[in-house]
Amino acid sequence: MRKITFLVFLFITSLSFGQILIDEDFDYPNGSLVGNGTWTAHSGAGSTPIQVASGQISLTHGGGSREDISVPFTSVATAKYASFDLTIADLGAVIAGTDFEYFAHFKDNGLTFLARVDIVSPNGSGDFRIGIATSSSTAEAVWATDMSYDTTYRITVKYDETAGQAQLWVDASDETDTSIAGSTGTGIAVTNFSFRQTNSTSDETITIDNLIVAENFTSANTLSVAKNTSSKDFSLYPNPLNGATSLTIQGLTNRNTSVVIYDMLGKEVVNTSVTNNTLNVSSLNTGIYLVKILEDNSSKSTVKKLIVR
Repeated sequence: MRKITFLVFLFITSLSFGQILIDEDFDYPNGSLVGNGTWTAHSGAGSTPIQVASGQISLTHGGGSREDISVPFTSVATAKYASFDLTIADLGAVIAGTDFEYFAHFKDNGLTFLARVDIVSPNGSGDFRIGIATSSSTAEAVWATDMSYDTTYRITVKYDETAGQAQLWVDASDETDTSIAGSTGTGIAVTNFSFRQTNSTSDETITIDNLIVAENFTSANTLSVAKNTSSKDFSLYPNPLNGATSLTIQGLTNRNTSVVIYDMLGKEVVNTSVTNNTLNVSSLNTGIYLVKILEDNSSKSTVKKLIVR
């Protein structure tokens, strides 16, 4: 569960920049997800509802009617990207069988499901792999590397409305990184991202966190800080930044700190080291930014929101 929540600013930013469509950290009370945010059930409403637990959601495959949910977005772009953190609970045995039901996908205003993501059996000594299909219920391409239970992976899915094709990445930092793709077909405009529960051979439990839907790869992944954030309680001053040219980072405990600032298009606009807890931000225009703070060359970073007026 990320500690960055845009609330009203997210809505304003989405309209202004047209890049980030959904930023969802599932920071809701434990219980049913439907009824929070703009999530609705498009199938099986109320039957084994998808649950929020400790700022994440759980999808449970199994018998009987089960709830499937969607979150809507508005965009005129012809390429949509969704990224989320994925963890599969240990089943005590590897994913097996032949019925690997998809659990995540894009959706139009009806019940046309596209860019379907599923969990399939491993190829070697791992626990599972992940697959993608453009519109088929069966994976058309499968990730080559086995994956492990109780390990979090960042999944990025693209649906190209022009090519009519789905594409998938695992733990990628750039769109040119290794990916797999489904078949090409007739493009369909998608307006929702969805999660699905059904009955599969292995009936695994899937945990999802930090969903971002965007119009480009960078925006979908720049904000995905869940796996790399620390719990340090830094604060930015002044924030909002109204006419000031220097920003102070309060809470720093050492001198070897670097800072990267991204605009809401996911573009890096500042990359510098910090001297005496302050940095020059005179180059920043009015807008909303993400400030990534990295101490002592650690692999753990903290991200804070900055408003410039």
